[in-house]
Amino acid sequence: MEMKDKEEISLKKIIIAGVRRWKVFVLAGCISLIPAILYLLIYPKTYEVRTIIKFQEDKDLGSGGSMGLGDAAGLMRSFGIVGKGGGSVNMEDEIAVLRSNKLFRKVVLDLGLDVSYEKPFSMVKLYDDDSPVKVVPDSVMRETLDDVIAFSLKIDKNGAVKIKMKEDGKKYSFSALPADLALEKGNVRIFSQEVCSGVRPVSLDITISPAGWVAEDLIEVVGMDEFSKNANSLEMVYQDHNRLRGKKLLETLVDQYNKFTESVKQEEGRKSMAFLEGRINDVISQLQLKEREIEKYKLANNITDVQYDVQFYAEAIKTYREKIIELEAQSHMIELLSDYLSDPENKYNVVPSLLSAGEGEGGPVALYNEALMVREKMIKSSSSINPLSEVADSQLDKLRNGVFVSIENARKSIRFVTDDLKSREKEILDKIGNVPVYEREYVDLKRQQEILQGVYLVLLQKKEEIALSLGSERVRGFLTEPAYVASKPVAPRKLFAAIFMVLFTMVVPVVCLYGKKQLKDLIEEYKKSEY
Repeated sequence: MEMKDKEEISLKKIIIAGVRRWKVFVLAGCISLIPAILYLLIYPKTYEVRTIIKFQEDKDLGSGGSMGLGDAAGLMRSFGIVGKGGGSVNMEDEIAVLRSNKLFRKVVLDLGLDVSYEKPFSMVKLYDDDSPVKVVPDSVMRETLDDVIAFSLKIDKNGAVKIKMKEDGKKYSFSALPADLALEKGNVRIFSQEVCSGVRPVSLDITISPAGWVAEDLIEVVGMDEFSKNANSLEMVYQDHNRLRGKKLLETLVDQYNKFTESVKQEEGRKSMAFLEGRINDVISQLQLKEREIEKYKLANNITDVQYDVQFYAEAIKTYREKIIELEAQSHMIELLSDYLSDPENKYNVVPSLLSAGEGEGGPVALYNEALMVREKMIKSSSSINPLSEVADSQLDKLRNGVFVSIENARKSIRFVTDDLKSREKEILDKIGNVPVYEREYVDLKRQQEILQGVYLVLLQKKEEIALSLGSERVRGFLTEPAYVASKPVAPRKLFAAIFMVLFTMVVPVVCLYGKKQLKDLIEEYKKSEY
């Protein structure tokens, strides 16, 4: 409880001490007003420039087999040569390209940002179009410059030019512009701007910097952020006190990016086309040799097309074997019929119509069966010693002999046809005895030819895709939102000036008073230590 009272008493003492010294706080506030006003008046107005760039995907023209090459598209997909529905954009890679020193260096040289113009005692760097004079280093200096070149330039009312180098103090004089300044690291062309030709006298501090150094500074201040995680768009932000320079910088950056990606695409396309041309010519030569080899093989083995020849032979053998089986079945049935008739018990039985199907109604078997039916009717209608019955038996014996003769003729006919079919089957089998070897060798040659044809179609399709890609005017990135300047400047900010005044007014007096007290205590301690 006592400690709490002591803290409250100490806080009250501090507040009371501050109130008693209110003049110190008022003085600090008045002093802080001076740098705040100077900040608002002297610091150049800085504007924020924004733009949005969208990256287009690199889609393969043959990704869906749309080139109409049939199996070639499927073959390409199986080998992984054709893209699957287009190439996706890797935002990190694109940002890395945009942030490359090489790309920014081209922007610097294109806009002439490697040369800065500044009026004496000024915080504003003039843009190329705002300067009364223009300084253009030659290409050799721009490529090889490795240090800063600074000089002051003065033009009097009469147009006389005086230049003083800041590094070694050398002086150069010219009667009028344009003028060529010869330096150790290269030549510099100086001429007056038409829009500012009447502005005299002129006094400028000019600095020529290596383009790579300026590019490094720009890389740090140009902000790049993905528009959204699922979009192929990038938002770029840049702050500059010259609105025109800010807009041109972002637009030139995108333009140089497109030129760079297009040059890379063209270079890769030319190399790919040269490679494909060589491969296509080589494949055509191999394909012609393989076709000649197949032609010689066919002539040497007296074949037309092994596949069709084998198919023809197989169908012929199948047909012959079906007929042979059919004839052997008939021969077996004839043997059964012969055995049936040879049995004495079946002498007066009806003969099965095994051969009657091919004989018609007047065949021996049909006549024999009719005679049996007549004899059976006669026996039922009269006695067995009837003279007509003896005549019928005699006639029946003759017909029976005719049936035996018919069976023998059918047996000989079937045997003759069967032997003929078997001989033909043997001839075909003799012809195709070496067909498996021919087929294997021919299929191997044909497979090599088809592989070469597939490779030729793949290479031809890829060549067409690259040719179409090289001929297209499709840029990699385009501005969906042209570079624009925000309506309100981002600097100087009144809020920053107010915060500075508050902090200066509150902190500086407290630090001074506390420091004064500590210094007083230190002096007293020092005096006590002397006694």
